[in-house]
Amino acid sequence: MPALLSSTLRMGGPNELGDPLLITGTLLQADGKSPYAGVILYAYQTDHTGRYTKKGGERGVQKWHGHLHDWAKSDKQGRYTISSVRPASYPSRTDPAHIHAVIQEPGGRQPYYITDFVFKDDPLVTPKYIASIPSVAVGGTGVVELKRTAKGWTGRRDIILKK
Repeated sequence: MPALLSSTLRMGGPNELGDPLLITGTLLQADGKSPYAGVILYAYQTDHTGRYTKKGGERGVQKWHGHLHDWAKSDKQGRYTISSVRPASYPSRTDPAHIHAVIQEPGGRQPYYITDFVFKDDPLVTPKYIASIPSVAVGGTGVVELKRTAKGWTGRRDIILKK
């Protein structure tokens, strides 16, 4: 993890292949209303082909997560931004396209996964898929409704940390 983190998590550079994706949101405390500042968010995803591609300099867990990964820290209002490209589902097409996310709350708590970011327009995000997500899942269903803009895809996901 870098020593200094902003509230924007950037996966890939300006020449990354694929459709640009921008997701904004707020991390909220268990009451669902209070912003949660200082929460560390780590995310990783597949590229536009559905693979965890590498650039060659990955170390540690990034050897498995590939080059599309980064860190952010929620700001004073609990806000975060993910700037990336839209991931593709795995080549086997059994799971929807998704972004994995790990949270570390302030105070030295152990990091933990929240529900993946998935996209409402993905044909694999079916009512059956959504029903398979436990109702107690941290972060809700993870389903993000995306809108197409001239600059790519945009969406919003507020995350309630109930753990």
